[in-house]
Amino acid sequence: MLTRKKLIVITGSPGVGKSTLARFLVKKLGFDRLDLHHHYGRISTHYDQKKQSYVVDYKKFEALVKEKLKQAEKGLIIDSHISHLLPKRLVDLCIVLTCSDLRKLEKRLKARKYPKKKIRENLDAEIFQVCLMEAKEKKHAVLVFDTATKMSQQKILREVDKLL
Repeated sequence: MLTRKKLIVITGSPGVGKSTLARFLVKKLGFDRLDLHHHYGRISTHYDQKKQSYVVDYKKFEALVKEKLKQAEKGLIIDSHISHLLPKRLVDLCIVLTCSDLRKLEKRLKARKYPKKKIRENLDAEIFQVCLMEAKEKKHAVLVFDTATKMSQQKILREVDKLL
Protein backbone atom coordinates (compact mmCIF):
# COMPACT_ATOMS: atom_id res chain seq x y z
CA MET A 1 0.00 0.00 0.00
CA LEU A 2 1.35 3.43 -0.94
CA THR A 3 1.10 6.09 1.72
CA ARG A 4 1.34 9.76 0.92
CA LYS A 5 4.54 11.45 2.02
CA LYS A 6 4.00 13.79 4.96
CA LEU A 7 4.94 17.46 5.17
CA ILE A 8 5.67 18.98 8.57
CA VAL A 9 6.33 22.70 8.76
CA ILE A 10 7.98 24.31 11.77
CA THR A 11 7.43 28.03 12.05
CA GLY A 12 7.97 30.87 14.49
CA SER A 13 9.95 34.04 14.89
CA PRO A 14 13.70 33.90 14.27
CA GLY A 15 15.57 32.54 17.29
CA VAL A 16 12.81 30.34 18.77
CA GLY A 17 14.50 27.02 17.95
CA LYS A 18 12.99 25.91 14.64
CA SER A 19 16.20 24.48 13.16
CA THR A 20 17.13 22.66 16.38
CA LEU A 21 13.73 20.97 16.50
CA ALA A 22 13.82 20.20 12.76
CA ARG A 23 17.20 18.44 13.04
CA PHE A 24 15.88 16.37 15.97
CA LEU A 25 12.68 15.36 14.16
CA VAL A 26 14.59 14.51 10.97
CA LYS A 27 16.70 12.02 12.96
CA LYS A 28 13.72 10.51 14.77
CA LEU A 29 11.25 10.34 11.87
CA GLY A 30 13.65 9.66 9.00
CA PHE A 31 12.26 12.61 7.03
CA ASP A 32 14.26 14.89 4.74
CA ARG A 33 14.80 18.53 5.71
CA LEU A 34 14.39 21.52 3.44
CA ASP A 35 16.61 24.36 4.66
CA LEU A 36 15.31 27.42 2.85
CA HIS A 37 18.51 29.38 3.55
CA HIS A 38 20.03 27.50 0.62
CA HIS A 39 17.13 28.36 -1.69
CA TYR A 40 16.15 31.99 -1.04
CA GLY A 41 17.81 33.14 -4.27
CA ARG A 42 15.74 30.61 -6.22
CA ILE A 43 12.37 31.36 -4.61
CA SER A 44 12.65 35.15 -4.30
CA THR A 45 12.00 37.99 -6.66
CA HIS A 46 14.75 40.13 -5.11
CA TYR A 47 16.54 41.13 -1.91
CA ASP A 48 15.07 44.14 -0.13
CA GLN A 49 18.04 46.09 1.25
CA LYS A 50 15.86 48.30 3.43
CA LYS A 51 14.11 45.38 5.15
CA GLN A 52 17.24 43.21 4.97
CA SER A 53 15.27 40.25 3.69
CA TYR A 54 14.33 38.38 0.55
CA VAL A 55 10.97 39.01 -1.09
CA VAL A 56 9.60 35.51 -1.58
CA ASP A 57 7.54 34.46 -4.59
CA TYR A 58 5.12 32.03 -2.94
CA LYS A 59 4.38 30.18 -6.18
CA LYS A 60 8.11 29.44 -6.54
CA PHE A 61 8.24 28.46 -2.87
CA GLU A 62 5.34 26.03 -3.32
CA ALA A 63 6.93 24.57 -6.47
CA LEU A 64 10.21 23.98 -4.58
CA VAL A 65 8.36 22.25 -1.74
CA LYS A 66 6.48 19.97 -4.16
CA GLU A 67 9.76 19.08 -5.90
CA LYS A 68 11.53 18.28 -2.61
CA LEU A 69 8.54 16.33 -1.31
CA LYS A 70 8.62 14.13 -4.43
CA GLN A 71 12.33 13.48 -3.87
CA ALA A 72 11.86 12.65 -0.17
CA GLU A 73 11.66 8.99 0.81
CA LYS A 74 9.26 9.26 3.79
CA GLY A 75 8.40 12.90 4.24
CA LEU A 76 9.72 16.43 4.49
CA ILE A 77 10.30 18.92 7.28
CA ILE A 78 10.61 22.64 6.57
CA ASP A 79 11.73 25.01 9.29
CA SER A 80 11.19 28.64 8.37
CA HIS A 81 9.29 31.64 9.62
CA ILE A 82 7.36 31.53 6.32
CA SER A 83 6.64 27.79 6.14
CA HIS A 84 3.17 28.22 7.65
CA LEU A 85 2.19 30.29 4.60
CA LEU A 86 2.10 27.18 2.43
CA PRO A 87 -1.41 26.05 1.45
CA LYS A 88 -3.29 23.73 3.82
CA ARG A 89 -3.58 21.02 1.13
CA LEU A 90 0.20 20.49 1.27
CA VAL A 91 0.78 20.68 5.03
CA ASP A 92 0.04 17.71 7.30
CA LEU A 93 1.20 19.38 10.51
CA CYS A 94 2.29 22.90 11.44
CA ILE A 95 4.41 23.22 14.57
CA VAL A 96 4.54 26.78 15.86
CA LEU A 97 7.37 27.57 18.24
CA THR A 98 7.08 30.61 20.46
CA CYS A 99 9.31 32.16 23.10
CA SER A 100 7.39 33.87 25.91
CA ASP A 101 10.66 35.11 27.46
CA LEU A 102 11.33 38.12 25.25
CA ARG A 103 14.64 38.87 26.98
CA LYS A 104 15.87 35.39 26.10
CA LEU A 105 14.73 35.84 22.50
CA GLU A 106 16.35 39.27 22.26
CA LYS A 107 19.62 37.79 23.55
CA ARG A 108 19.50 35.06 20.87
CA LEU A 109 18.92 37.63 18.12
CA LYS A 110 21.73 39.86 19.40
CA ALA A 111 24.05 36.82 19.38
CA ARG A 112 23.16 36.41 15.69
CA LYS A 113 24.21 40.04 15.15
CA TYR A 114 20.73 41.18 14.10
CA PRO A 115 20.47 44.99 13.79
CA LYS A 116 18.38 46.74 16.46
CA LYS A 117 15.56 47.47 14.01
CA LYS A 118 15.35 43.82 12.93
CA ILE A 119 15.39 42.68 16.59
CA ARG A 120 12.50 45.04 17.37
CA GLU A 121 10.56 43.83 14.33
CA ASN A 122 11.00 40.18 15.38
CA LEU A 123 10.13 40.84 19.02
CA ASP A 124 6.95 42.61 17.87
CA ALA A 125 6.10 39.62 15.66
CA GLU A 126 6.55 37.38 18.70
CA ILE A 127 4.45 39.62 20.97
CA PHE A 128 1.60 39.58 18.44
CA GLN A 129 2.07 35.86 17.68
CA VAL A 130 2.09 36.59 13.94
CA CYS A 131 3.17 33.10 12.83
CA LEU A 132 0.56 31.40 15.02
CA MET A 133 -2.26 33.69 13.87
CA GLU A 134 -1.33 33.25 10.20
CA ALA A 135 -1.08 29.45 10.61
CA LYS A 136 -4.55 29.41 12.14
CA GLU A 137 -5.87 31.62 9.32
CA LYS A 138 -4.56 29.00 6.85
CA LYS A 139 -6.48 26.40 8.91
CA HIS A 140 -3.43 24.20 9.47
CA ALA A 141 -3.40 21.43 12.06
CA VAL A 142 -1.31 23.33 14.63
CA LEU A 143 0.83 22.26 17.59
CA VAL A 144 2.23 25.11 19.70
CA PHE A 145 5.26 24.89 22.00
CA ASP A 146 6.88 27.64 24.07
CA THR A 147 10.66 27.28 23.94
CA ALA A 148 11.12 29.57 26.94
CA THR A 149 9.89 26.70 29.11
CA LYS A 150 11.66 23.40 29.68
CA MET A 151 10.50 21.88 26.45
CA SER A 152 11.11 18.20 25.95
CA GLN A 153 11.87 17.23 22.36
CA GLN A 154 10.63 13.74 23.22
CA LYS A 155 7.27 15.22 24.25
CA ILE A 156 7.04 17.05 20.94
CA LEU A 157 7.90 13.81 19.11
CA ARG A 158 5.08 11.99 20.94
CA GLU A 159 2.61 14.73 19.97
CA VAL A 160 3.78 14.67 16.35
CA ASP A 161 3.45 10.87 16.22
CA LYS A 162 -0.15 11.14 17.47
CA LEU A 163 -1.09 13.59 14.74
CA LEU A 164 0.67 11.89 11.83
